[in-house]
Amino acid sequence: MTLHADLLEQARHLATRERKKPKQASLRRAVSASYYALFHLILDSGSRQFTSDKQLRLLVPRAFVHSEMKKAAKTFASGGTLPANIRAVYSGVIPVELKKVAQAFVDLQEARHKSDYDLNTTFTRSEVEDLVSVAEEAFACWKAVQAMPAERSGVELFLISMLLWERWHKSV
Repeated sequence: MTLHADLLEQARHLATRERKKPKQASLRRAVSASYYALFHLILDSGSRQFTSDKQLRLLVPRAFVHSEMKKAAKTFASGGTLPANIRAVYSGVIPVELKKVAQAFVDLQEARHKSDYDLNTTFTRSEVEDLVSVAEEAFACWKAVQAMPAERSGVELFLISMLLWERWHKSV
């Protein structure tokens, strides 16, 4: 299994670990694992997209920045207008499935920040199971969008945007 698949499995396990009274530690780790499952799915896909060399593929994930990825994902999720420099080279429509992946990334990152840093927040099992489901649906949408023809999927643009969003905005 891949790291991202293992993290998603771990998230589901932690969300349902204690039958009667779930521990906040388990619920918080489930939220975090859900986000990191999607994060690592995107990193793995980006690494494979950018190089076929297995050794180089180990270095590519270190170039991704969480906050930059969130900014790019927000634009893709909203269906908003892509920046002019990107529209100049990409005239395709962002598929609904890719918008769902992007929105899941934003939502899960925000939930992870709460779970990891906001000790005033208490999570319920139901809330956490919903967040794990968001990650699972994002995985399914990612698989669907990758099965689309490359010119229609927007996957390449999404992955490059997740890596280069800030640098592209500097060039506008």
